[in-house]
Amino acid sequence: MDRSGEKPYHIQAIEGLRDNYTPARFQYEISVCRSTIAQVVAEDNSSDQQTARVYILRYLDRVLDRAIRWSDDEADLMAIVLRSQIDLRGWAEFVAKGPQEAGRFLGEVNIDIRELHQKLDKALPDALDPLPAGITGTRFNLRRADDREEYYFKLCSKLIHPSALTILHPEAIIQFKEELAIGVLFYAWYILTRFHDVETPE
Repeated sequence: MDRSGEKPYHIQAIEGLRDNYTPARFQYEISVCRSTIAQVVAEDNSSDQQTARVYILRYLDRVLDRAIRWSDDEADLMAIVLRSQIDLRGWAEFVAKGPQEAGRFLGEVNIDIRELHQKLDKALPDALDPLPAGITGTRFNLRRADDREEYYFKLCSKLIHPSALTILHPEAIIQFKEELAIGVLFYAWYILTRFHDVETPE
């Protein structure tokens, strides 16, 4: 069949879910994305970029598993998934730039450990042994891609945290459920396609 001129599957899936949302359709489309991730992810330590790519896609699959399980629950759980994906999108873009950026991403774990160690040492002095020398570096600050992403991130924060909105108007959470789910599917494919040219599922 000649499919030239057809939109890629993932674009059709996002548009279709936006035009005709149902929880069952959302679950199906997320499962298709997860199946595609499973096909392209394989253990690969040939370079920092490949290593980082594998870890990012595995984490994406983990949050998509939660999205399926939480799709019938309250919207704040879907907000947790989407906010995680926004940060993951930033890392995917950063890692895709080149090996130096990928190496810096892999080194961020040492910064995380150092920061946690410093906080715990302040709260409970002498509870931990000193960290080994050589854990240096500064954190890379992820930036939002655009105003729409900034809005999504702020919306997720308002729903996840005990904000005045969710405390005083808990019913407001319901109205965002579809919007969040569509965002989750969008970011799922967006992150995946930063690393792979995906084929249209048969």
